[in-house]
Amino acid sequence: MTTQQKQMVGVAVASLVLGIVGLILIGPLGSIPAVICGHVAKSQIKKNPDMLAGEGMALAGLILGYVQIGFMILIIPLMAAIAIPSFVKARDTAQENICINNMRMIDAAKDQAAIEHNYMDGTTVPESQVSEYLKSGFSGLVCPSGGQYTINPLGQDPACSEHGTLSDSMNRK
Repeated sequence: MTTQQKQMVGVAVASLVLGIVGLILIGPLGSIPAVICGHVAKSQIKKNPDMLAGEGMALAGLILGYVQIGFMILIIPLMAAIAIPSFVKARDTAQENICINNMRMIDAAKDQAAIEHNYMDGTTVPESQVSEYLKSGFSGLVCPSGGQYTINPLGQDPACSEHGTLSDSMNRK
């Protein structure tokens, strides 16, 4: 066996080994190099008919490489289809939690203003008085989903146009 033949068998073996490594790792680490080595080995081995064993290894590496690439093409969209709804749900839950916390702050500020000004149940506390008890004022509280907050009279929960009243939102949890 000549040196060139030994090199081509080596490339064919490398193609097969890379294909197996890629199959174990299920990724481009072995599949793309396996395809490249397999094509190089096949093109060189075709020139020499004495290299039948090398051609078989090169072909096996090519097949493994292409199977893995096809698997990756199928699995990545499938993984995205599973993951994206979870991300959307997590984002919506986080936005609702922020809104609930904002409504809790409005409720606490409304109660503090009512105590200070001796308001009775059913009285609407003015926004300016509620703002005094909020760090960034009433206008500084923003619903992340784009809803608008309503203070509501004493005895009623604050509300958000997107998430409903404070008690409704907390009951959904």
